[in-house]
Amino acid sequence: MPELVEANVKLVCERPEKLMRSITSVKCLSLCLYGSMLEHRIEFDQLVQLELCECSPDWWDLLTWMLENSPKLQVLKLNNCKERFYCFVKDIVGRWREPSCVPECLMYHLNTFEWKCYNGEPEEKRVVAYILKNATELKTLAISAAKLYQWEITRGQREELVALPRASSSCQLLVD
Repeated sequence: MPELVEANVKLVCERPEKLMRSITSVKCLSLCLYGSMLEHRIEFDQLVQLELCECSPDWWDLLTWMLENSPKLQVLKLNNCKERFYCFVKDIVGRWREPSCVPECLMYHLNTFEWKCYNGEPEEKRVVAYILKNATELKTLAISAAKLYQWEITRGQREELVALPRASSSCQLLVD
């Protein structure tokens, strides 16, 4: 689908490669992928905005995979599914695997990072720290607590986030 500009994909599937290859021309992608992780190199060379659902137990791998394969990414949003019936789990499985080298999108393009269901888990803090440390063009990093679970970001957690090193001197950190 070379003319596809925007896609909203919610998929429970063992092998999503065929679908993912068909939407590589998108500029804006909302992705909720529950199933086997993508192993193949599929580049989203036009993608500038990604909204990634964190409902899959191994969504960490999908995040890394998308960062590595979206060189022009400017906006990254992490959320839970809007349709609660579709969302199976929120629990984190394993540890986040940082990209083997800093993705091109972080070095040159990412300017907005929003996380709407932040829980304050150590692995989540690692993701935020990695983005702040490597996103040289980051203008805004907005973090909101997972209100659905009656959780709030504590003052200490807020101070920890504010104290994290930043690659971009103009980055504004918004913590709600």
